Amino acid sequence: MTLEIRPFNNTDEDYRSVVGVSNANWPDELSAPESWQHRDKHRDPKYLFRRVVGEVDGEVVAYSSHGESSWAHVPGKYFISVEVHPDHQRRGYGAAMYDHVVGLLSERDPLFFTSDTREDKPDFIRFLTKRGFERQMRYPVSHLNPQTFEFAKFEGVEKHVAEQGIEIVKVPDLPARDPDWKRNWYNLECECWMDVPLPEPPTKGSYEEFASRFDSPNYDASAHFIAVDGDRYVGLTGMWISIAEKQKLYTGLTGVVRSHRRKGVATALKLHGIRFAREYGATIIETDNEENNPMFGLNLHLGFEARPAWLDFRKVLREPREGEKIPEVKKNA
Repeated sequence: MTLEIRPFNNTDEDYRSVVGVSNANWPDELSAPESWQHRDKHRDPKYLFRRVVGEVDGEVVAYSSHGESSWAHVPGKYFISVEVHPDHQRRGYGAAMYDHVVGLLSERDPLFFTSDTREDKPDFIRFLTKRGFERQMRYPVSHLNPQTFEFAKFEGVEKHVAEQGIEIVKVPDLPARDPDWKRNWYNLECECWMDVPLPEPPTKGSYEEFASRFDSPNYDASAHFIAVDGDRYVGLTGMWISIAEKQKLYTGLTGVVRSHRRKGVATALKLHGIRFAREYGATIIETDNEENNPMFGLNLHLGFEARPAWLDFRKVLREPREGEKIPEVKKNA
């Protein structure tokens, strides 16, 4: 059957279709159309983002996203993601989608492509390596059941942090004590983000993009915590709600500024998050970390169990010209 490729339309029907393809490929990572719509609405317009769909007899059986990474922007770098519904794989549709997107990007004279998949998806890995992609970094996923977590094993951690004058504050309590809490949270997140291990250097996001979380369907203020030392924000962690999987919470960025590391702050923040998850009724907290990141070690110490890892891939297309650079993989700070 002939695959017809067309631009993605920002309609409820197209969102349901592409999310359906994604969920069929990732049944343990279900998502909801509302989450995709919110994310698309608040993308930074200065970075390219496009999506195309592949149809057979009017049914969406594949989609591809491509563009520039706002979180780790490098001139000449473009990401490509191709998904084909499992019922329609091995028919050449993925190759056709990939070739179509490469054609769209060719006019931009790309320097290199990036993509990712998970290590328990051998067909997806072969699809990338067959096209010249090489693995760059590995991010194990890990799970914790907050309902069976033993807080007694970490008794004294939160008291030790408090004795150093560091307070863990729930985000709903911030406005009453700090009129600039959103801006201070944003500055803290940017500072911590700059130390996250990534294949390419992290990029400071805009305040507008940060603030879009406050009307996200996946945001619950009570699931986010800030470590405060006096009037300085020094650490953060937070959980994100899953619309499609009510029993699951996703950990976002957990970080501590360099001056306050090795004081137990990250552990105390994590304990607050786990306590929230238990009260919320979640049975799974999911997170992922680069395998050499100390935060991964902390998660394992807390009892998180490692699962199949996400893998970053890169395909270099040409030699850099003057003013261009292919970054080396970022090491831990």
